[in-house]
Amino acid sequence: MLDQWESNIERRLTMGNDQARRLTFGAMMAALFALLTALTYYVPVIGVFTVLAIPLPLALYGARYSRGPSLTVSVAGVVLSFLIAGPGGLLLALLNAPIGFIIGDGVRTGKTKLYIFMASGLAVLLMGVLQYAAAAALLNINIISELTDSLRAYYEQTGELMKRFDMLPDDYDQIVNQMILMVQTLMPSMFIMVSYLTAFITLSIILPLMRKLGTDVPKFGKFRNMKLPVVLLFYYAIILIASLLASPEAGSTGHLIIGNAMLILRVLFFMQGLALLAFAVHATGYPKWVLVIAVLFSVPLSAIVVLLGILDTGFNIRGFITGSKGK
Repeated sequence: MLDQWESNIERRLTMGNDQARRLTFGAMMAALFALLTALTYYVPVIGVFTVLAIPLPLALYGARYSRGPSLTVSVAGVVLSFLIAGPGGLLLALLNAPIGFIIGDGVRTGKTKLYIFMASGLAVLLMGVLQYAAAAALLNINIISELTDSLRAYYEQTGELMKRFDMLPDDYDQIVNQMILMVQTLMPSMFIMVSYLTAFITLSIILPLMRKLGTDVPKFGKFRNMKLPVVLLFYYAIILIASLLASPEAGSTGHLIIGNAMLILRVLFFMQGLALLAFAVHATGYPKWVLVIAVLFSVPLSAIVVLLGILDTGFNIRGFITGSKGK
């Protein structure tokens, strides 16, 4: 009876110590999150280096403790950021807190790096859309309209300069209108790609820092082994046929959907083409500077790289490369 009583006391003391340790660590991480947010907002020079490290404290906490306490610490970090840095800090905190929570939860539950990347990119996208909607509704600020006006003002100044040197084309106004319409049409897909690029850069910084601080984190596979699902070829064919048969009017919903889907798929196939080039250089044993030159020429020759990506997605080109070398 006495042994059981002593055992209960020891267990309660241990639980109390664990809870105190969890609360202390949570308070430290919430405060560090708010500090990084404030530094990024108030000191732009330092902010260039700290902006992508803001989610780190919440990721470290989430990697150790369950979702309930992690969510509490995330909310506390957002509130502290607002108290220290005001509305600007709140916007930064709302954008970064979900990323930190997702990274930490993904690491703790053993998710793959691809899963964490996709979830983080989606979080950045959703928070960006919500902030855009809030700015439009509450502050009457339309970022797309302001960007369009800035572009139009820039092209007007350029046109005046070209007119002064007698270099202004007759259809300059038509060209400008078409370019601005293209920017407006492709804005959704560009926003998606920027969101996932932000998530990728953030993960490339946060995960190595977590590893150095003693947290076991997942790793990406080699870029050269990237392989897109074949179903994307069917999507691409459907969209291509729809664009040829339907010929939607510029600015219409159909034109918006087809244009954005086509841009996203071409970017994906471009990346697949680069992965094929990296695989070929590695498989054939050529030095890495060959790959560097290929990447430099890939932008002006993007149509060819996209075609390589399409072929690599649908056919076993890699087997031919390794087979021809006996590998």
